Amino acid sequence: MTILATRRALLAATALAAPAFAQGFPTRPIRFICPFPAGGIVDLVMRTHTEELAAELGQPVVIDVRTGAGGLIGSQQLVQAAPDGHTWLMASLGNLVGPMLTPSGFHPVDSIQGISMVSQSVSLLVVRGDQPARTLPEFIATARARPGQLNYLRAGNGTFAHMSMEMIQRAFGFQVTAVDYRGLPPGILDMLAGRLDVAVLSSALVKQHVQDGRMRALAAVGAARSPDFPDVPTLTELGHPEANMDSWYIAIAPRGMPDAVLARVHEAYTKVLLMPTVQQKLRTIGTIPAETLPPPAGVQAILAREHATFERLIRDANIRAS
Repeated sequence: MTILATRRALLAATALAAPAFAQGFPTRPIRFICPFPAGGIVDLVMRTHTEELAAELGQPVVIDVRTGAGGLIGSQQLVQAAPDGHTWLMASLGNLVGPMLTPSGFHPVDSIQGISMVSQSVSLLVVRGDQPARTLPEFIATARARPGQLNYLRAGNGTFAHMSMEMIQRAFGFQVTAVDYRGLPPGILDMLAGRLDVAVLSSALVKQHVQDGRMRALAAVGAARSPDFPDVPTLTELGHPEANMDSWYIAIAPRGMPDAVLARVHEAYTKVLLMPTVQQKLRTIGTIPAETLPPPAGVQAILAREHATFERLIRDANIRAS
């Protein structure tokens, strides 16, 4: 069976599973929490399909930006909301890792319910365009010769920009110093201004800067090369598959949603993500539409597996709350 046929079969099965009383949902606008700053990749992913979700559900889907603590503030807002289906959050890695590093009073997986996979993105290890290093081996040689003297953009403790750099440093044996920012956009501006040396950033956020020569891409941080930069090798191709990390975006809600409401939300999400226009918008911002759309239980299993992976990294790298 093809991926498209599988998606259609899943959509039909989900629609049949939703009891009639779920048809009254939603009764008011959906609050869709963005836990990272406006203009960042999470915000861009959300804006590719909120209008379509609103049309499908018959209520506005309103993005509510709640930043801080590497996504933890937004997560707290979500788990404190009523589990009636009217509050969602677009999760990325930081929403899993943040509560592992900072006391939060909730478990990052057990307190939430996965709704739908949305998309993935390939991030890039980039340096400023005026740096002499033109390849990853050249940069590593420089960093090893100057331990701790170069700095990197860390958009909050436990975020993708942080955890991926931890994995890369451990794999390649060098050390750079973190400089913390409240989200990626201000850090990118500082990097362009010459105040940062290196970063791991979504290809969508750096595409123009790399094309303009103000940044240089050294490696793709993911299982595959970036569609935007097919000539940039992956970390696996450079000899270190253990340094790879895939960046994903998953819609989640508070744990405890009624089964019928959860089925209705997942049904709506599946319909919207199958729209060619939405898939094209996801690609335009540099992300890859999810190849498969598992049911909520499958999404929850993915989150649990990712949580276990980064729990090990935090332990092995002795990562602490900042």
